[in-house]
Amino acid sequence: MEPSQEFKDQLTLFRYLKDQREMLQGQMEFVNVTLNNVMNTRSTVENLKKGVKEDDEILVPIGGYVNIKASIKETKKVLLNVSQDVVIEKDLDGAIEFLDKLIERLKQQVQFLSDQIQTSDVNLQRLSQNIQQGFT
Repeated sequence: MEPSQEFKDQLTLFRYLKDQREMLQGQMEFVNVTLNNVMNTRSTVENLKKGVKEDDEILVPIGGYVNIKASIKETKKVLLNVSQDVVIEKDLDGAIEFLDKLIERLKQQVQFLSDQIQTSDVNLQRLSQNIQQGFT
């Protein structure tokens, strides 16, 4: 016996919602990685305030797993990438303020995505129950 059109439609909707949930989960993972990176950056800037001096030696990542040794020439200012093509110079307190705002925005994104995933889970569960009831 061939499944009804309504049953087929519900299966199609279930697959769509499942794909959408997976997409949201991927976005959540990306935002969480970005958030952790920004929080580590903020911590590093805080450490600069606590006692890094000019000419101190540091390791500078140049890609992949490769670093080079370098000396710090400026300890009171940093360069911030504010967009793909724009870099601005800020003092350490200004950089921390910028990073705090960015952290807050990222946390809001995490919360929004978490809420969306939770809604998707509820909808998937409800639809799954409807499909199972229609199948039995």
